[in-house]
Amino acid sequence: MQTRDGVTPPHMAGRPIVRVGLLLPFSLRPQDAAALYSAAELALFDHGDQNTLLIPRDAGSTEAEAAAAARALVNDGADIIIGPVLREGVAGAASAVRANNIPVIGFSSDRTVAGNGVYLLSFQLEDEVSRMIAFAASRNLRSIALIAPSNEYGRRVEQTFREVARQNNVAVPAVELYSRSDAEATAAAGRLAATLRANPAQAVMIADSGGPLRAIAGALTRAGVDPRQVRFMGTSAWAGEAQREPSLNGGWYVTTDPAARADYEGRYQTVFSREPTRLSSLAYDAVALASLLSRDSGARGFSRTGLENSDGFMGSDGLFRFRADGALERGLAIMEVRGNAVAPLEAAPRRFPGATG
Repeated sequence: MQTRDGVTPPHMAGRPIVRVGLLLPFSLRPQDAAALYSAAELALFDHGDQNTLLIPRDAGSTEAEAAAAARALVNDGADIIIGPVLREGVAGAASAVRANNIPVIGFSSDRTVAGNGVYLLSFQLEDEVSRMIAFAASRNLRSIALIAPSNEYGRRVEQTFREVARQNNVAVPAVELYSRSDAEATAAAGRLAATLRANPAQAVMIADSGGPLRAIAGALTRAGVDPRQVRFMGTSAWAGEAQREPSLNGGWYVTTDPAARADYEGRYQTVFSREPTRLSSLAYDAVALASLLSRDSGARGFSRTGLENSDGFMGSDGLFRFRADGALERGLAIMEVRGNAVAPLEAAPRRFPGATG
């Protein structure tokens, strides 16, 4: 049953249309927006039916612009809104449509904007840190230091790191933060190494990527922190980077399901003859989920019960589910760096604990 009037292309006249609004950064980040929209179209082709209509709009660059775009989607008849990418955009869209009881699946990783009809389909840092520290504790690593940039990313890592370490009875002998540059990262690694000579650790979490990641690993090793004795570990920021630094050989990092991701990337590249961006899979999974939930009951499928199914869903980055507070839970894998390659140390789960399906 069609739930509201709205945009109706001539070829869809008379059908019980499910309208999926897309708020994407067409003006702010056009390349990202193009990849997200391509992924959304691919998901519609793979999983949608003739009654599903995608309605794209520019999310703008501010909370107010996103709110205005969301109100336009309400007028278009949107039954669910997918996007925006930025925290401010998600907040603006949510405030504009909450009175209409239209769910929003945003791509921000900032959990403060989740809940009350807003779900975050993203790569959430807190889950990665929790998975990594819990896994390390299961391998009897009970003393872990942290080195991270002194920005919002680093502060979120540190907060979660300390909380999860306490929950798993893991000692934190040192935390070192730095302004994000290779030189500052190298200096911070030297300070951390000096601290660890007096207060040893079994592992060091290096929460960075690119040049700073390689600079830290190399500096720690030169300062006497032997990676054969002290386990280096990281977040998904290591992916594609860790193999380039010999000091990270044997290190561990957390990532989404690599097999599921490889399948998605192969499918995308076959269709579009280009590689997908990292974020594009979020649009694919959001549209695939909308298609799944609306297949039998139209827009009524976008209920809290449907969206918060405890069994979760299998997506292009593996298993995921939405919690009641709108945050995302993913099934994450632990990878080990082995020379110029990586290999799964613990595979991503295929079902969540307590799942009934």
